[in-house]
Amino acid sequence: MTKCDKCPQSAIIYQRYSGKHLCREHFEEDVHRKIKETLRKTGLFSHGSRIALGLDGGRKSATLAFVLKNLFIHRRDVDLLAVIIDEGKKSGPTADQARRVAEQLGIQYIVKTLPLLPDHEPTHIVHSARKRELFFGTAEENGAGILATGETLDDEALEIFISYLQGNVDASEEQRAAWIKPLRRIPEKEVRLYAIGRDLGFENVAELSTTDTLRAAGKRLLCGFDRRHPGTNYSLLRGLEKCPAHERAGKGKAFK
Repeated sequence: MTKCDKCPQSAIIYQRYSGKHLCREHFEEDVHRKIKETLRKTGLFSHGSRIALGLDGGRKSATLAFVLKNLFIHRRDVDLLAVIIDEGKKSGPTADQARRVAEQLGIQYIVKTLPLLPDHEPTHIVHSARKRELFFGTAEENGAGILATGETLDDEALEIFISYLQGNVDASEEQRAAWIKPLRRIPEKEVRLYAIGRDLGFENVAELSTTDTLRAAGKRLLCGFDRRHPGTNYSLLRGLEKCPAHERAGKGKAFK
């Protein structure tokens, strides 16, 4: 059995991009460190705030909810509100599963319904934009100054990659100042491992539409490239973060 590089315990993961074998304790410590660094860079938590948390019942958003709940458990000036969007899905993760996650973690929640578009299946961009606006609107209605969602490193890298392919990288930088993504430096497989270890959430299903051929092809290409060249996703994220516009957006104030 391979040992952890930081202690005598057995390793549960090998991070190819860092070259480290980590046991359960040091793996979770690494996840927490990355989340704390991401939150610190936002500059949004020196004073209290209400955080609206996008919760879909899947392992990514459940991990985000669990970590934020425990991170701010002793901060009386920080309040969490889970926002659940009912998309009418029949397969998981569903709104009912999201409710169970919120109840399991003892987080107050509110459920909103995403109206169906008539006669056709919306594109990924249209669907994501509608969900995002509903998240922001619900946050503002309930006095939340920050919106947190559970995008992982894989999600962020794919968005950046697609933006480059479309020659539209500036669009990936246009985010409202108080939108934060605390898991953005953590690979998706590591989020999944963390969630399984803590019994959090439900298995995520493939979200890409069968009509979204560019994103499906981009995801296959990027996954293959990152396997052959570990750290590719981190490089894409670091490259975007060096853009002055992105840096300014990441240090904005909470909306009122």
